[in-house]
Amino acid sequence: MKFLLLFFIFMVLLWQWRHAREQKVKMAARKDTPAAGAIEMVKCAHCAIHLPSTDAIRGSKGLYCSAQHRQAREP
Repeated sequence: MKFLLLFFIFMVLLWQWRHAREQKVKMAARKDTPAAGAIEMVKCAHCAIHLPSTDAIRGSKGLYCSAQHRQAREP
């Protein structure tokens, strides 16, 4: 009977240890993945303001936040 009790306690401790280890692996994997819908930020070549890459205007010398800045930098 004593061995059965010790075996049961051992199994519970083993289960808790494995469960904690699985949670730690899940948390590490969650931190490594980028957030859904994250957009790359870029810097304007004229004024150095950061903006989403989807809003940037492409020019021959870089990315710009507006058409006026592109014209000012690229005559």
